[in-house]
Amino acid sequence: MSLEEWDLNVQVENPVDFVSLAHHGCDIKKYYEAQDFLNYFDMLNGPTYMNLVRQFCVRAQVYDRKTAQLEMDEKILIDPV
Repeated sequence: MSLEEWDLNVQVENPVDFVSLAHHGCDIKKYYEAQDFLNYFDMLNGPTYMNLVRQFCVRAQVYDRKTAQLEMDEKILIDPV
């Protein structure tokens, strides 16, 4: 399957959305605020570099263990160092 970078739509979301949680009756922000963890959640909810995500998705290759082992066995046969 061939993908082009401009064909991809990156969906950006906040992993932890305290406003939405509070709206649905789960106000936990005060607990993390008391432990001084809000900076951590600001980092998690930070900017998403869409160009990097697109480039990674287009260039990524996925192998299963069997295929990877086959490739490694072939390389060893070529150069058994």
